[in-house]
Amino acid sequence: MTRQEAEATLARDYPPNDCPALTAQHNAWGQARPLAGLTVLDATPLFRNTLVKHLALQAAGAEVWVGYGRAMPFDPIAAEMTPVLRLKIPDAARLAQGFDVVLDCAAAFSDIPARLGYAELTRSGIAGYRTIAKSKPVFNVDGSRIKTFETALGTGDGLIRGLRHFGINDLHGKTAVVFGCGKVGRGILFRLAHEGAHCFVVDPARPLPPQDVTLANDPDALLRRADLIVTATGIKDAAASHAPAILASHAILANMGVEDEFGPTIPADRVLNAKAPLNFVLTDPTRMRYIDPTMALHNLVALRLAQTDFAPGLFLPDPADESAILASLPKSLVDELTAFETAQQGASHV
Repeated sequence: MTRQEAEATLARDYPPNDCPALTAQHNAWGQARPLAGLTVLDATPLFRNTLVKHLALQAAGAEVWVGYGRAMPFDPIAAEMTPVLRLKIPDAARLAQGFDVVLDCAAAFSDIPARLGYAELTRSGIAGYRTIAKSKPVFNVDGSRIKTFETALGTGDGLIRGLRHFGINDLHGKTAVVFGCGKVGRGILFRLAHEGAHCFVVDPARPLPPQDVTLANDPDALLRRADLIVTATGIKDAAASHAPAILASHAILANMGVEDEFGPTIPADRVLNAKAPLNFVLTDPTRMRYIDPTMALHNLVALRLAQTDFAPGLFLPDPADESAILASLPKSLVDELTAFETAQQGASHV
């Protein structure tokens, strides 16, 4: 495959109306080339839609290095396409040299020097950057409103598509129990409720679940009669103490966290996708319409780091940058975000 053929394939599979924010970025940056001469290490989980993000950075003039395999699963086909697209893959010696900017995920490359600073995609990854932020600027992309498209809406959609991949198509009237009521868990609960499931959540840290969701006061009794159990806490072995009740159930089990949240007592063959994140069984774990705004914001932080001499510390993306990206999105997608945010009110306990 030539570069021209690879670009044509990506343009066919991810047309501009599916990725309006990245398309606008690519077009504007291709003219101005604001990152010319800078080296950028991008650790966004490597799937085919991620390559569109990398091409926008490349259009801006950056020398783009693709980091993958340390913390997240990746698509081997996307990895094969990287050299064709003249994206570079660093070895240990090149990583040790460092880069101008590190666009990280799950703090997988927090040990790599970044001359200008870092941008981290995940909440768990930010914990790994608190010490580094004492000496370098670190942007918390996970703390943005825009990240909700990916973390909540995109993950909920990915769960449903992952279930359908395994032939599970009808959730109407089913009892679904979700471990975790953070952004990921809430997105999953939002989508399960939309599919007609009776939704329950196990999360002692969050006493108020969203609308249409019930907080489980007796998790084990509920788990034994569940039809679907999903882990989404981001914590290893989060459901391990409930293993006997889970194993006694007839429930379909799905993990949506990077870690094995079910724990060692529950065998891998009892969980869809062998305990790996369920949506990672898909070619695009998160559909482009949901991940496009997040990837564009992640890229935009690289530009801000290049333009401004930030002091060390933890920063959130500029609200004006978020507003500009939101303005580029279709109304239907923004309306979906608004509906999700409206649903995040306290419900009931059982």
